[in-house]
Amino acid sequence: MRRLLWAMGLVAATAVAFLIATAAVFAETPVLSAPEAAAKLASGDLVVLDIRTPEEWAESGIAHGAWPVSMHSEDFPKRLQAIFAQHPPETLGLICATGGRSAYVTEVLSRNGLTGVIDISEGMFGNEQGAGWIARGLPIVSLAEAMKQYKTSMEGLK
Repeated sequence: MRRLLWAMGLVAATAVAFLIATAAVFAETPVLSAPEAAAKLASGDLVVLDIRTPEEWAESGIAHGAWPVSMHSEDFPKRLQAIFAQHPPETLGLICATGGRSAYVTEVLSRNGLTGVIDISEGMFGNEQGAGWIARGLPIVSLAEAMKQYKTSMEGLK
């Protein structure tokens, strides 16, 4: 009987430790809605990286003020490294189409020690968490305008 109680205690302690560790991992990924991100972007408190493909950017436009930095590009790690060298993770937000890719990238970054990067979870087109940047009528610019702003911002960092 003592062994059974000891084993049950061990299982319970392990479960509690797992829940605490899991909560810590999830707590490290802050999430903003599209309107919250737009407000922080407009005030200069957030740098938003649109990690979708160039084809997606051309089709729908890009959130006004966001930088087009495709996760599908070969130089994505290098570009991220340059951005992280100038901006702390908690001032960076990632947006994609519906939140899947931004959640994935923030998780990968967190597992590699870059915690605090913000997931704009509803993305450009929305999901169960929210309507998305476009449906909410938040400002959009063309790919050409976003590229111009991104290049100007990156040149200013050198």
